[in-house]
Amino acid sequence: MSFAFHEIYEVSCVLYSSEILLRQILNVLKQSIIAKKPPPSDDWNGFWDVYDQEAEEFDKSFVEKYASDLDNGLIFAGLFSAVSTAFLGSMLPNLYPAPSDTTNALLMMIYYQLNNTAFPGQVPSLPSWDGPHWITIWTQTLLYASLSASLLAALGAVLGKQW
Repeated sequence: MSFAFHEIYEVSCVLYSSEILLRQILNVLKQSIIAKKPPPSDDWNGFWDVYDQEAEEFDKSFVEKYASDLDNGLIFAGLFSAVSTAFLGSMLPNLYPAPSDTTNALLMMIYYQLNNTAFPGQVPSLPSWDGPHWITIWTQTLLYASLSASLLAALGAVLGKQW
């Protein structure tokens, strides 16, 4: 029995000396400037770490979603602007008197001066023009307004993508 007791005593002395050695190493590391000291831990640091991670994930998904939406808006605004511009270009001649009408009237007046019997009972004159028809003005106004809104939407999408 004394042999077992002696053996247990030696093992406990070795463990005790190992514990003392580990405590000394720990104290040296705590006082060392080489080992980085961990920040004091409290519940708020953990909360803000989790919040920061969640906010980062939300922001990333938000930016991905709206970047594709802005791309679609840019494509639509570009196509709509092109179509509006084509309609505006095709309606532009309706805002002015037709130059061919004036030219034809002047040629008829010259011919009448040369030959008075060419147009019996009719005296040629320059055609009068009272301006474009009211529906043309309203249509062009609406087309210009829609073109302006489309270009403004495209500008907003570009600024949103650059932000």
